Amino acid sequence: MRLIDCEVFQEVRVVGFDAGCRSKERLLQLGIIPGAILKIKRLAPFSGPLIVSIEGSDVVLGRGIAKKIIVEKV
Repeated sequence: MRLIDCEVFQEVRVVGFDAGCRSKERLLQLGIIPGAILKIKRLAPFSGPLIVSIEGSDVVLGRGIAKKIIVEKV
């Protein structure tokens, strides 16, 4: 399942990425690594960004990059 397909308040575990080197590097810098638990806090309307919580910090992700994050339900 892709992060973009999750619902608000759902908790998921990062399994991997379907992204290029630069996108992977950026996600790793944000703390979005395989095994990390993310909680979806907000899905902005009209193709806006997602806000996810990771280890107590909120991270804003565009829908394009959210499509590249592969997750599983916790």
